[in-house]
Amino acid sequence: MSPLFFALALVLVVLFVYMGRYSGRVRAEATRFIASPPDAVQARVADLAQWQAWNPWLEHARDTPARVDGATLSWDVPQVGRGRVVARGPLRQQLSFALPFKFQGRSDWRFEPAPGGTNVTWRFKGRVAFTLRAFAATVQGATQLDLRFGLDRLAAALGADPEAYTLDYAGARDQSARSVAQQPYRGPLDTLAAELPPRIAAVRAQLAGAGVGADGTAMVLYLKTQLKLRVVDCQVGVTLSADAAPPDGLSLRELPAHRAYVLRFDGLPEALELAWYQGMQRLRVEQLRPHPQLPPYALYLGEAAPGQRAVVELHLPLLG
Repeated sequence: MSPLFFALALVLVVLFVYMGRYSGRVRAEATRFIASPPDAVQARVADLAQWQAWNPWLEHARDTPARVDGATLSWDVPQVGRGRVVARGPLRQQLSFALPFKFQGRSDWRFEPAPGGTNVTWRFKGRVAFTLRAFAATVQGATQLDLRFGLDRLAAALGADPEAYTLDYAGARDQSARSVAQQPYRGPLDTLAAELPPRIAAVRAQLAGAGVGADGTAMVLYLKTQLKLRVVDCQVGVTLSADAAPPDGLSLRELPAHRAYVLRFDGLPEALELAWYQGMQRLRVEQLRPHPQLPPYALYLGEAAPGQRAVVELHLPLLG
């Protein structure tokens, strides 16, 4: 046996042992109240021809019709994805995806009557391909967001609920340099929407107490998001005029002029995670490369308050 053949065989053995540590299972579930009767919601879900309006995997190809052939719905859109849904009854579907991730499984639905509408639960159970087992947690996190987004789109398609949020994909825009007085925050991703307003207010109070202009735009820079742990590291701050200096307790960050993809969000801050996810999807669809040194950030165009609609611009800095 040649040394090269032995080395390749060893690499394959190590790879299979490493991949064997992971089950490859993907399980996701989302529940949402929809202000429509159970029969109306179930009829919309059971009719594959009506998935076009709310299919979460076609958000970035809404004008490209998917193919419906009997009990099968399929799509193949360059840069967006390739997938298939096969109805196994009104409450169950077999799903398979080839792009952007290769995995498959089944989804099922539960429609529970509630005062004024229906509590709708969408569940998915499946597995990724063997070669992607180490990334199953990433696929599961993405699928969880897809289900949540799909239920929001389904509610909007039924027209019974006011839209919880709107997304405006503004595209790549040149951004001027900014100075930001900021303080660090690390905490659960699920409570971020409630944590940010008082922290923004605290930064403004510190600036005002030091006699520094506190009426700049609230800005949150996202340094690291761990979807598996549901933890986020960010900097919460307020933009300053070019000649201002932050007081003790706040650091100064100089953000150079750059180009960024801009997504405008109007809705409840609790849904911002879905907007960030769709923004990242948009970069992949438009084949744009994120900047490796500049973090994504959000500009709050107005005061943020828990449970109240806000207009937020999400900026994803681009390379080149």
